[in-house]
Formats: sequence, structure tokens, C-alpha cells
Amino acid sequence: MNGAVLLPEGLQALKRVAKTGGLTLTGAYLNLDAGVESTHHRTGMFNAGMIPNLPDNLAIDSTRSEGRKRVFNDAIHD
Repeated sequence: MNGAVLLPEGLQALKRVAKTGGLTLTGAYLNLDAGVESTHHRTGMFNAGMIPNLPDNLAIDSTRSEGRKRVFNDAIHD
């Protein structure tokens, strides 16, 4: 099973745990692999206040020119 299928449920669980622990996710980087690269998933991460740190998935679109500029920090991701 592709991990991207589990991302929305996992993100909701992360938000519940953070809320229970009195933590905020705002401004936190979420490091995942390129397999979860999609507008839907990025939107969910941004809506949670997090910064998606995902490498571009070249299998989807190697010539992306539309939309928000992608943020990827290799040093943080490693």
C-alpha cells in the first residue's frame, strides 16, 4: 500500500496528539518522501500550519511551472 493513502489520517492523528500535548505544529517542517507529492497533501499540510519539505516527484511532473513555489531543504530532510 502506498503511504500517500495513509497521510490524511496520519496528519489528523498528529494534530490530535499535538493538541493533547499542548504543542503547536505551526511552522514545523514535515519531511516526507516524494511519493506523497500532490496538491491535496500539500494543502493538508499547509492547513495544519506545517511546512511540507518534500523533494519533487519527477514521475508526476518534471516541468512544473504553475502554482506555489515548492520549498525543499535538503539539509533538513537528511
